[in-house]
Amino acid sequence: MSNIMLFPLRSVVFPKGKLKLRIFEPRYLRMVKECFRNNEGFGMCLINDEGAPPPRNVSTHGTYVNIVDFEELEDGMLGITVIGDKTFETLQISVEKDGLRRADVNWMPPWPQAKIDNEFEYVSAHLRSVYEHFPQISEMYDSCHFEDAVWVSQRWLELLPLKVSHFDFLSVQANSDEALMFLSQAIESPKSH
Repeated sequence: MSNIMLFPLRSVVFPKGKLKLRIFEPRYLRMVKECFRNNEGFGMCLINDEGAPPPRNVSTHGTYVNIVDFEELEDGMLGITVIGDKTFETLQISVEKDGLRRADVNWMPPWPQAKIDNEFEYVSAHLRSVYEHFPQISEMYDSCHFEDAVWVSQRWLELLPLKVSHFDFLSVQANSDEALMFLSQAIESPKSH
């Protein structure tokens, strides 16, 4: 079990995923300072709009991220780039005086690497197409792994608007199979035309 700082958002990141964040609230500026000072990361989880009261109005699972870059944005705000490291399950959440949440977490095992099956090849092809149309996304990655079922499914899940219930369900899976099934229903197959 570990204790980590939490940053709830309306978007998610999975292991090996990259995300640019704009930091302006005092509690999250303090979080970033603590991360730099202690050479540690923080937990990102999904805000739950489905009725749970604070501080539990977040997903029960999330991803521990490390800060890999920072910059001053044009508006003077702090911009950071994070990369997903590993997933976790939250056990106990506490709230500090300034509103920053901390959680006791258990680490989840990573999904085992797998080649993408032929039946899900179009899911990979669609992701490749999205990356070609939006180079600002693909430019964040040194290399893309469109043959890797885990990489493809996790990059797709980062792009789609996910309900907390879907995110929590997919986060507890032992592999990427359920994620690919979910994505195959969300992304229209060319065979269905």
